[in-house]
Amino acid sequence: MKNETEKLNKFKLAVFAEVEQQAQSIVKEAQAQQKQLLSEAKDEADNELLTELEKIDKEYEADKVRAISSRKLDAQRNVLTHRNEMIDKVFDNIRKNLAEFCKSEQYPELLKKRLELCAQQTGGEKCTAYFAKRDLELGKELCKGTKFTAEPSQSILLGGVTVVCESSGIACDCSFDTSLSQERQNFTKASGLSQI
Repeated sequence: MKNETEKLNKFKLAVFAEVEQQAQSIVKEAQAQQKQLLSEAKDEADNELLTELEKIDKEYEADKVRAISSRKLDAQRNVLTHRNEMIDKVFDNIRKNLAEFCKSEQYPELLKKRLELCAQQTGGEKCTAYFAKRDLELGKELCKGTKFTAEPSQSILLGGVTVVCESSGIACDCSFDTSLSQERQNFTKASGLSQI
């Protein structure tokens, strides 16, 4: 019986050893599986985080580009506004000086010289000389003895004269209005104010 008990104990020990070995194998397999699942879950979480960070980064870059563009446009608008105000001040002063000059004793002489210049350019044809309304009487006086007829002009406000020969289609513009408009364009280009 002792023999059988010993055999039974040996069998029991062998079974327990095998069970222990299988248990350790199952635990190792479970641990390996757990490691793999954790690694996969970590990789998935990292990928989701990376995707979310890339999305946030793209949104941030787009917002930054929009903000920079908006600020550039605001700055350009401010520069344009300031530039136009500066040009307006310069040419308002010129207009005031022209208005004062038109009241001076030198103005009739200048108007006479401009009328003579127009006569040379039109070749002495019969033409209509257009003057600012306030200069019409002076224009009529200056046109006496010439082939010009003095008429008021809606477009001449500052002074000067424009001569138009209907028969030949020749026009000679010696008005302050046109000269000032051209000078404003030249000033804007020459001073670098036409670009931002």
